[in-house]
Amino acid sequence: MAHLWGREWTKRDLLERVGDLSQIAGVESFTYNDGVRDGVRALRVRSGGGLDFTVLPSRGMDIGAASYGGVPFAWVSATGTAHPHMLRPEGAGWLRTFHGGLLTGCGLQNAGAVNVDGGEALGLHGYLSHSPAEEVGVETTWIKDEACFSVQGTIREAVVFGENLRLTRTITTWLGSSTVRFNDVVENVGFEPVPLMLLYHLNFGWPLISEDTEIMIDSTTPPVPRDSVAAEGEGRALRLEAPTPGYAEQCFFHDPVADNDGVATVRMVNRARRFEVVIRYDKEAFPFLTQWKMMGQGNYVCGIEPANCRVSGRAGERDAGRLQTILPGETRRFWAEITAREHA
Repeated sequence: MAHLWGREWTKRDLLERVGDLSQIAGVESFTYNDGVRDGVRALRVRSGGGLDFTVLPSRGMDIGAASYGGVPFAWVSATGTAHPHMLRPEGAGWLRTFHGGLLTGCGLQNAGAVNVDGGEALGLHGYLSHSPAEEVGVETTWIKDEACFSVQGTIREAVVFGENLRLTRTITTWLGSSTVRFNDVVENVGFEPVPLMLLYHLNFGWPLISEDTEIMIDSTTPPVPRDSVAAEGEGRALRLEAPTPGYAEQCFFHDPVADNDGVATVRMVNRARRFEVVIRYDKEAFPFLTQWKMMGQGNYVCGIEPANCRVSGRAGERDAGRLQTILPGETRRFWAEITAREHA
C-alpha cells in the first residue's frame, strides 16, 4: 500500500478521494519555450510523498531540478537547462551548457578530462548529456495497491566507421516514495569492441549543502586527492564550507565498502536542517567514486560521481589500465538510487 500523510492507503481508498491520480502524484509532459532552454522536452515527476523532480529527454534523460517537501536539493548551474544543440564539444566547451541538476550523464566514449586518444580529440565528459532521447515513454502501473511511475528513453551514440552504442534509461519512483531510481542498459549494437565510459554526475546544492553538511562514506581507506590543489583540503574532504571567494575546485577519490548485496552507500547529512540524502549504487558496475567539491560563490555544489572509470579521460584510463570495453552484442547494466528524507 502507499504510505501518504501518516497512514497506509489501498488503491480503492485513494480513488474514492480523487477524480484522477494526478491530483496527488504523477508525470506531466511539457516543453520549455524561452531562452537557452527553448525546445527542451521535460517530464515533471511527483511521487505524492514529497519528491518532485524533472526528467529531461532532450538532455540524455538527465534529471534537472529536484526537491523534497518543497526543499530543493539539486544544484542548478548558471547556464540553465540549455538546448543540446548549443553544445560546444571541443575542449572544455561542455561547461557552457552544463546544467547541473540532480543527474548529468557523462560518457559514453569519454567521461572526465579533455584528452586525445588514438588521434581522436575528446571533449570534457562526452556527448551523453547532450544527446536527445528517442522512444520516450511514460507509464503508471498499479501493482496491487502500489503505483509505480516510470519514464524511459533510449539514447544512441554512434558514428560511421566507429562506435554504435545504445543506452536505455528507466527512471522510476513509487507513489508516496522519496526515492528515485535510475537503471541504465548499454548495448553495443555494432560489430567491433569499443571503449565504454559511464559516470553519474550527481550534483547537490543549497540548502542541503552548507557549512553544516557532512558526507558519510564507509571506507577502509582515506580519500585520495586528485591533485595538489585537492591535497590542500584533504583533511576536510568530507566536511563542507560556506561559499568561499576564490575557491578552486577539489576532487577526491573514494573506495566505499559494499554491503552483502554489492551495494555502496553515500550519505550527505545536514544536521542543522535535519535533512539528508542517501545515494546507493551497484559497486561492481561502478567500482570508482569521485567526489567533486566546489565551494565557490555562485558555483556552490558538491558532486557524488559513481562511475566505471576515474575522471582522467579516455587516454588517461587507457594508460592506467582501467579502460573498460564493451564487446559486439554485449549488454551492460548500471543502476543508482537517491533518497531524500528528514534526518532524525
